[in-house]
Parts: sequence; structure tokens; C-alpha cells
Amino acid sequence: MSRQDWLDEVRELVDAYCSRRAGWAQDSDRAVARVVDVTVLRAGRPGLVDVVAEAGGQLVHLTLGLRAPDDPVHGLGDGEDHVLGIVDDGSGPAVAFDALRDADTSALLLAHVAGSRAAPALVRQIRQDEQSVTLAMGDRFALTVYDVVSPLPRAEVDVLFALDDAGFNHLAAPLSRWRRGQWDLGVVQELLVGPSSGWALAESSVRDLYVSGGPPEMAGGDFGAEAHRLGTMAARLHLALERAYGRRRVSVETWATAVEQALAARRPQQAERPDVLALLTEMRGLRTAGDAIRTHGDLHLGRVCRTEQGWYVGDFAPGGWPPSAADPPAPPLVVDDDIPYRTPLADVADMLWSCGHVAAVAAAERDPDGTEGLEELAKAWEQRNRRSFLAGYLGVPGIGALVPTSREAVRMLESALELERASRLAVLGS
Repeated sequence: MSRQDWLDEVRELVDAYCSRRAGWAQDSDRAVARVVDVTVLRAGRPGLVDVVAEAGGQLVHLTLGLRAPDDPVHGLGDGEDHVLGIVDDGSGPAVAFDALRDADTSALLLAHVAGSRAAPALVRQIRQDEQSVTLAMGDRFALTVYDVVSPLPRAEVDVLFALDDAGFNHLAAPLSRWRRGQWDLGVVQELLVGPSSGWALAESSVRDLYVSGGPPEMAGGDFGAEAHRLGTMAARLHLALERAYGRRRVSVETWATAVEQALAARRPQQAERPDVLALLTEMRGLRTAGDAIRTHGDLHLGRVCRTEQGWYVGDFAPGGWPPSAADPPAPPLVVDDDIPYRTPLADVADMLWSCGHVAAVAAAERDPDGTEGLEELAKAWEQRNRRSFLAGYLGVPGIGALVPTSREAVRMLESALELERASRLAVLGS
């Protein structure tokens, strides 16, 4: 078989793969895939062939498993048929399939990436989205493989390793980075045991309050102590990010102007409200500056998780860039040497906004018509946990060097940034 024939067969498999992925299906007149790179990771049967191809305007990444035609595929995940076709790699015909949907080839891929082995019987899928697939490899490792790649390093992977080097241990420790040429293809981390989503824990707490009534600190599912610990963890995150990437000095007026521009573009009526104008005017009158660091970028209750060992940041996907950074106007940030810097209070604002959001969502689910009058309970829950989070955050030694020393300046800046965070919903539609 010629090299070109082999590439043509691989391209057809990539086309089949893209047509099956949720959200990836293209119009019938789209251009066919163009194979950019094919690398044999493991020859023979079962074999592994790694492919990067241009399809649908993006670079897609697919690890193919190859089996003899009479050797069954041991499927993982959703139970769908993930066989993509028959190919001949020069060693005879083989059944080609998505290697991450087969326990045996997934275990072989872990061995290639990290030099570690996992029993195929213990491999299971724990997450999938349009960008990546994550597998639990036994009881020790989590393997994330990126389905969409870029010529640039993945920011979230950079941050993950930088934080680990800086001694931040509230994360699933990175063990191996799978990179070939210019592409980040995947990462191996330690497997967190029994994580509970921060959103789920907070939602359970506020639901308990809606049932029991009374002050939130007296409810059986009080979240106050956890919110305090979460604030402590967030401060430690920011101190580690400062150690890893340094800081930039930025005036409070810079943040005020950025918030003003964002509100004017997204919610012009809100931008003209007297209370908002007064807040921004007060901010500009502050005789202080605030340090800017590389931040998480979208730190909310859905990005963190709780284990028996404490709180962890479970998702570094923003990599310091807020999700709407590509949308004009960009959220308040300064870019220096291709690294985004924001005030750490932007992450704080994201988390405090999240407290109000979870209370509102839980109220709407329990009382969609608003007949039970849950607003007062929701506000009490939100205020208690906002105060607890801030107390935990501001109580960490060293954090005062990153945020204004005046509590009033902190309050103003956080309030303005929370308005900016809420205004993104008008753009993102969520």
C-alpha cells in the first residue's frame, strides 16, 4: 500500500468520526478532512494510530485503535458502535475504531503517554464534551485526551503544571503531559476519589433551607463552613498563581473603565443606572492601586469540587482567560507577554455571583411560579455564604498584598466586577 492510499483511508475514517460526534456534524457540502499528521503509537494488533487532521475549520485529534477483523471491540461509554471502518496499514486489513471507546486500547494509550499501566477491566469514562474525553484508569490515574487541538500550548495545561510547581495542592496533580510537536494532545493526572461538585453541595444546602425555613446557619445543610474553606482555597490559588507568573501593577481606574465599557456594550440601561454610575465614580476616586495576576478566569461553584481531603479546583479550562475574552469588549484584563492578568478579585466576584445564582436556580426549580416567596430565604443564604467566603479569602496570610488594603475598596471593586460577570450572560446566552 502506498503512503497516499494509507492517508486517504485515514481521511475517510476522520470524516466518519466527525460525522458521529455530537455538535461536530457538518453540512453535506463541507470540505473533506485533510490529514495533517499520522503517527503509529503501537504497531500490530491491537494497534494505536494517532491522527491530527483539519476538519470543519478546526484541528481535530483522533486516536485510532486497530484490531483484527475477528477480534471484538470492548466498548466503553455510551454503548454506541464506535467502529469507523476497515483499513489496511500495511500489516493486513484491520477494524479501525475510536481507541478511547475500548478498554484495552485505552489502557495501552495510558502506557504510551505516561509509562503506567491500568487494568482494562477498571477503565471507565468519567467525562466527555466537545473538546475532550476523560477516562478513569483504574483507581490511580485520570487520562484526558483533547479532541480539538491548537498550534499553541493549552493554557489550562500550562496553568496546571505551573501551579503544581508552585506548591498548590488543591488540584488533581499532573503526572504527564502528552505533547507531540506543537500540539497538546492530552494530560494524565492523579484520580480524585469521591469528588462532589461544589454546585451540587451548595444547591443541596439551599434546597434544605427552602424546606426547613429559618436562618441559614440553623439549617441542617448549612454551607457556611464550606464557603469559608472555599474562600481559603481560592486565596491560596491566587498566591500560587502570583508565585508562578508574577504580578502587574494596575490602577483601580483601569478596572473601573473596563467595567464601564463592558456594561455599556452589553447592558446599556444598567450602565446608566445612578447606583452603577455612583459606584464607578467612587472607584475612580480611590487612592489605591491593585495588583493584577494570572487568575483562574471563571472560578465558580461548578469549577470546584469537595473530597474528603478538602476543596479542589476541578477544572482549569479557562487557563486565565475569561470565557468571553474573544467577545468585544473583553472582560477587565491586561495582557503581557501573551499572559492575561486580572485583579484576583475578578475570581472572587465570579464565585460570589455564583452563590446568588445557585440560590436563584434552586428557588426557580422548587417554586417556578414564585408563590412560596422564597426570595427572602434565598437572599439570607446568599449573604451568609458570601460573608463566609470573603472571610476565608481575606483571612489567608499574604492575600493582603494582592488586593487593596481597604475593605471598602475591596467591596467596591468586587461589586463592580460582579456586575461585569453578570453582564456576560447577555452575551453568552446562559
